[in-house]
Amino acid sequence: MITMKKIILSVLLMTVAQGITAQEAADKKVQAGLVTGFGLNFQKMGTKLMSSNGAGNDLTIGANVNFSLTETVGFCTGLEFDFETLKYKPGSYNVYYYYNDTEILRKGDYGDFSNEQLYQLTSRTQKATYLTIPTMMLFRTNFLGYFRYFGKFGLRNSFLLSNKINDKGFNFDPESIIGSTPTGGDNTNMKAQGDMFFFKSAVGLVGGAEWNFTGSTSLVAELGYYYGFTPLHSNLKEDKRTLYNSGLNNGKGNDEYFNNKATQGQLMFKLSILF
Repeated sequence: MITMKKIILSVLLMTVAQGITAQEAADKKVQAGLVTGFGLNFQKMGTKLMSSNGAGNDLTIGANVNFSLTETVGFCTGLEFDFETLKYKPGSYNVYYYYNDTEILRKGDYGDFSNEQLYQLTSRTQKATYLTIPTMMLFRTNFLGYFRYFGKFGLRNSFLLSNKINDKGFNFDPESIIGSTPTGGDNTNMKAQGDMFFFKSAVGLVGGAEWNFTGSTSLVAELGYYYGFTPLHSNLKEDKRTLYNSGLNNGKGNDEYFNNKATQGQLMFKLSILF
């Protein structure tokens, strides 16, 4: 009988302690902390001249803030840095460009081929860095012990900070593809002015759980999918385009300059510590 009373008392004390701990986090109007995450990028192509070369990846670090509007409804925002990898390869035809050192030249930037080199592209990896501002509504349960569960819906708006291009392919004589002996080589840390659009936005749906493990401090895990509806690449005028397919094999008899076209979907897992 005494043992049973001790067990009941212990359970009651644990329940009260859990309630006190969880209530401390539940009563907070603002939670802020650090976030990190990893994701997979899936490019949906808008042209047959280039194609996706498998899934890319995304590394996210930054800070998030949750504002409680009610006990179960809130708003999430913050500042995040996204380090993305995008993978492409040529589509219907061979793809070429001219370059000088680390600069990929636009159609209107070269002339007598005194300094230019001709490159046939076989695969491309782009390294893009974005500053992202999430703006998402937050819907969550009350605490069940130390845990509560949530869903998010809203936008991730990103601004391009930098873009580097790493290409695999072959060098040709810039004055003539015919009769030129190709030499293999990688073009690393290349720049293509204006290639990527400066802004992108995606609508996301997220689910996750919050563990209030001590005081008002919580560990948060979430998994979400973000559907991008803005273009990744700029729609440039012809004289500012860098990529072309040769008139020798495109069936048109003349070189065709084009822009890469793609939108992006992302599957992202994030962990954050909120205080």
